[in-house]
Amino acid sequence: MSLSTQTPARRKPRKARRILDRICRELRVMSLRFWRPEVVETHGVKLWFAAPMLRKGHRRQIIRGEYESAELAVLDGTLAADDTVLELGAGLGLVSIFCAKRTGDAARVHVFEANPYLHEALKRNFALNGVTPDLHLMAAAKQGGEVTFNVDRSYTSSGLHGRPSETTEQVRVPAAGFEELVQRFRPTYLIMDIEGGEVDLLPGARMDSVRKICLEVHPDIVGDEPISRLVADLLANGFTLHFSHTRKNVVYFERTAVAAGQ
Repeated sequence: MSLSTQTPARRKPRKARRILDRICRELRVMSLRFWRPEVVETHGVKLWFAAPMLRKGHRRQIIRGEYESAELAVLDGTLAADDTVLELGAGLGLVSIFCAKRTGDAARVHVFEANPYLHEALKRNFALNGVTPDLHLMAAAKQGGEVTFNVDRSYTSSGLHGRPSETTEQVRVPAAGFEELVQRFRPTYLIMDIEGGEVDLLPGARMDSVRKICLEVHPDIVGDEPISRLVADLLANGFTLHFSHTRKNVVYFERTAVAAGQ
């Protein structure tokens, strides 16, 4: 029997499993109307599902495995066990926990989150997964000191730029200078999801140790032109934009140690 006649038969069980998994996920989403578990697991990471800042849409994304799925897909194919990570904008800590588990050394995962309403959830999620990344409850900015942080109705839209139609509160938070952080921690892998703040921090920044960047861009907040200038600056500094790893608005850049000046 030829391979071509065998292949469809082998694919049927896989397709059936995918359909069954999708049905199970949707049944779990429907069950949220009547039952909300304290903790759920997604992508091998336990999350505090009863966290008060989670909205209905967030919970659905988590149950369906869609929450932070683009970032995790990029990291799964590019993060090495010997990488040192600097993550700006940790959210619930899903990506931080993934990195701590992948590297096997949480002390080499340096995490920054400015939103004060996320701090309890971050600490709980780290404890649930038995990891202790190097957590800093502050913003990353051009200069250290104190900055105004815009808290939105949806925590995933909060940031230094903010969305005028969504911002419900402005709070002052401590900040560390971005270039100082790079020089202090010497990360090889930079992960950034800071709701438009990327266009302020990356262009022109000294990042000699950084060889990999997983970056979520936010054209809906800052526009296409500033992001285009950011990309052009990274390319001029030896980074290559890897379209094969890019997912949605999450883009991946990499450069060799020689290009990084190491």
